[in-house]
Amino acid sequence: MTKNFSLSDLKRAVSEKRQEELKKEAAIKRQELARQEQERREQQRLEQEKRESRERLAALENSLRREESPAGEKSFAEQMKGVKKLEQDKIPQVTKLMDREAALKLREMAEDEKKEEDMSFFSTAGMTFVDPAGSISYRTPGLQYGVFRKLKAGEYSPEAWVDLHNHTVENAYKDVRKTIVRAIRKNMRCILIIHGKGEFSEPKALLKSYVAHWLRHMPEVLGYHTSMPWHGGAGSTYVLLKKGELARLETREEIAARR
Repeated sequence: MTKNFSLSDLKRAVSEKRQEELKKEAAIKRQELARQEQERREQQRLEQEKRESRERLAALENSLRREESPAGEKSFAEQMKGVKKLEQDKIPQVTKLMDREAALKLREMAEDEKKEEDMSFFSTAGMTFVDPAGSISYRTPGLQYGVFRKLKAGEYSPEAWVDLHNHTVENAYKDVRKTIVRAIRKNMRCILIIHGKGEFSEPKALLKSYVAHWLRHMPEVLGYHTSMPWHGGAGSTYVLLKKGELARLETREEIAARR
């Protein structure tokens, strides 16, 4: 038997369906509000813990400061407040001269330390001997590859040079060092070191190997590479130097002017 639905029954069914949907939406909203409220409380709790931690840390620091200085003790500035400095106009000040023997001893000790420091540059320990006819090359991490490529190609004209032929290892080091220091003072960026190939030295490429070793440990050096044939080829080395103080100041001024 088929049951007939009246219009009122259909409206009632639709109304009940709508009420169920509204109840579900209301339940979802209540859950979302509850979740948001829980997150807000959790955030407040974390902020409160942070504040308490900062307060505990500040209290601990204050406690340590009090332990370091006796209780009730004033700072030096507070103690000296209002005290005027006395001018020395009565007793002549006499500076005692150091005993001659003590002064000579200190000078000898300083010279011995300097010799020990220099000997590390003259020792072959940890040094790699290079091929007389081969290239030597080094680039510091901060040097741009494009700049180094130009150095290798001989695009930077040497502004100074030093010839190490017929030099002892010690004299060669001194001349290399002097040349680099003078170049930095004169704001030179590229120099040429003529060390020779060392095909007939014993061991072979002696000065060339030392030059490669020294330059790696000199803070003024940005990089070096064997020169092009017209500057000596395997017997010479281009050295790129850092900017001197005057050049760095000019660069900073140029940058500031562009801004």
